[in-house]
Amino acid sequence: MDSFYIGHRLTNLIIPGEPDALTIMTPAGSWELRKDSRYGEYKRAIAEGKIAETYMVEISCSYTGSRAAAMDAVDDELVPLCLAASYLTGLSVAPSRSLPASQIKFMQVGPHFPRPRAMGTGYPACPDDTSFARTVADFVAAYPTKGMDENIRLIAHHFLDALAFWSLEDLVLSTTTILEIIAISAKRVAGAQGQTIKHFTPRLAFAAARFNLPNLPADFRNMRNDLVHEGTLSGQKFPSKDASACGVAVAGALDWIDEYVFAAMGLGKPAQPRFIGEAFRGANSFSL
Repeated sequence: MDSFYIGHRLTNLIIPGEPDALTIMTPAGSWELRKDSRYGEYKRAIAEGKIAETYMVEISCSYTGSRAAAMDAVDDELVPLCLAASYLTGLSVAPSRSLPASQIKFMQVGPHFPRPRAMGTGYPACPDDTSFARTVADFVAAYPTKGMDENIRLIAHHFLDALAFWSLEDLVLSTTTILEIIAISAKRVAGAQGQTIKHFTPRLAFAAARFNLPNLPADFRNMRNDLVHEGTLSGQKFPSKDASACGVAVAGALDWIDEYVFAAMGLGKPAQPRFIGEAFRGANSFSL
């Protein structure tokens, strides 16, 4: 029986509890996350709006038969592993460069991975490292089937775009894009069941019903309509609102998206809402 080793440095990963090491069990094997010796320094850099390599990810696998096929099976898990880590932390987690002994090395990191970017310290969805490891593992296992069916790669990338917002208007439009992706999936699933759903709101209602979720909060939908049709976050449908109220409305939509993604990927329920309340207090708005 032969074996191989793959290892890369990861940008911007801050795991709940900040363990020195963490194992994630996937169909391909055991991925080991190992904290960099300069983690404290790098975490401070991330908090200051920089990009830093906080963890290393490594895997050693034994195989029989085709070495290339075995390596491909492992390598295919790296994108969903990074997407899961990014989605669950609210940070852009991606390989930056390979470790010296790695038998697969990056010449250039491709566009399927999250783009390394400064995003602060994130919005963790998991309360501790144990739930983080379990949820990442479940995400990676579901990705080839449920992930493809639900356009999760596209959702995860736009989710990062939303959280890297530079204004409330930008945040609302990125969040709306995610909802449009979910609505299109709902249209496709309903069509396969012989139903024709022509409009955005009933499509999202169908998406909610698929997974026994509450409907998307009306405040966000009304704010989105005001922005698209009137050029302001607070118009006729969402009147007399300040930036704080608009931030609360978009937080409710992002929490709904969390519930949808967890359900669609078979991850259970989010441990807690991660955006409700004052998540976006102080955000800039140029239309109010």
